[in-house]
Amino acid sequence: MVNTGYFNQAILQFPVDMRNQVLIIGGGLSGLSAAIHAIGHGIKPVILEKNRHLGGRVRSLFSADIETIIDNGQHVLSAAYHETKNLLIKIGSIDQIYFQKNFEAAFARGINSQIYFRTVPLPSPWNFFVPLLKHRRFTGIPFRDFIHFVQKTRNPDSVLLEKMSVAEWLDYCSQGSAIRKLLWHPLCYSILNTPPQQGSAFLLFRAISASFLGPSSQSGLGIPLNWLSEIFAGPAQKYIEKFGGEIHHFTAVKRIKVEGSKIQKIVTNKSEFAAPHVIMAIPPFSLLALLENSPVNILNDIRQWMNQLKYHPIMTINFYLKEELPFQFPLLLISSPFHWIFPHPKMEQETKLAGYAAVISAAHYYNDYSRDEMINLLASELSKLSGANHEIVKFKIVTEKRATVSQDTVFLKKRPAFETEIENLFLAGDWVNTGLPATIEGAVLSGKLAVEAMLRKSSISGSI
Repeated sequence: MVNTGYFNQAILQFPVDMRNQVLIIGGGLSGLSAAIHAIGHGIKPVILEKNRHLGGRVRSLFSADIETIIDNGQHVLSAAYHETKNLLIKIGSIDQIYFQKNFEAAFARGINSQIYFRTVPLPSPWNFFVPLLKHRRFTGIPFRDFIHFVQKTRNPDSVLLEKMSVAEWLDYCSQGSAIRKLLWHPLCYSILNTPPQQGSAFLLFRAISASFLGPSSQSGLGIPLNWLSEIFAGPAQKYIEKFGGEIHHFTAVKRIKVEGSKIQKIVTNKSEFAAPHVIMAIPPFSLLALLENSPVNILNDIRQWMNQLKYHPIMTINFYLKEELPFQFPLLLISSPFHWIFPHPKMEQETKLAGYAAVISAAHYYNDYSRDEMINLLASELSKLSGANHEIVKFKIVTEKRATVSQDTVFLKKRPAFETEIENLFLAGDWVNTGLPATIEGAVLSGKLAVEAMLRKSSISGSI
């Protein structure tokens, strides 16, 4: 439910004159964030979205073949996602996310080999390490691995981290195979969606420093209690339209008209839009296609970089059982093709089926698997975990083929800034240089920073 009390309070704070406006290309999280922050500065946002839905990759959809609503992919937040939490407070949906007070998750590698892990109220990283020591029989992690990690990360060398892959960093910290399999590799896949041999040590360390190595109160997960569109896109749209912003669905940008050092107009499949200020909040592959269709050669400095980008998929199998699984959740799977299993936020009311999402990050290996092969693989894993066969009544596989860019050391070095060579063109997205991994928090922060970059540049020219 949207907090209308916030609307009434906020209306008194915003200037009435909303003639200054910004065109925002793309209605994903970064575009929605940019629109909401623009409103906060008295600027009217006009969002051009080529699809019928908002939210980008963080959305829900009705799957006709299984006749139910599902999320486009399972998304989990962190209690350390301050920008995301502030956004959810603004749009009135913060209560639709359950933020753990401390990190809690079940770890499983097979039947009779499961633990439920909780952090303890100790200074980090011992709030994590002490419970792992308590479960030494399950983890097999030697005490020296914890000591080595603490010694190497007490005063981290950022320059060194920027050059290292996650695998190289773990070697540097003398981390053994047990702690890699149980902790560091799952975190790398979950946060970076990139294999440890390629993933940026700097980006992973930046993320875990804010959450797992930060205050214990920030170590918990943020688990959706509703479908994603009910948490993000729906409330955000109401907020934006309440304050006079515009959202144009089914409006695909075809060409950019540039004169001199400024964009003059944005040409879409429906009409042309004047462009006093433009924020491109679309994935790099979409921006690259748009630039190729534009007659003026612009953004040459990042075109070559975007052409060389690699992407990693995320596969989510939504599956339904007649009975609930006998596990605690969220469930982190060790030495399994699947990384996590989460229960759906809502049980199907008509059929009373129990729904779950099984997630594989960086899922290239399974690109050529058939639907039957994947569901048989899942059924086999469930049997290994519980010791029983589970009839999968129905399922839907959702694969986001370009879920994130490959967050490696090359990507870290070349991420573009929010400002561009075009005076009134700015970039937003989880792939822009936020200093954070390409996560929900990175996308939300990028929208805010793009608006701030626009304000800085515009204040010099006096146009806002």
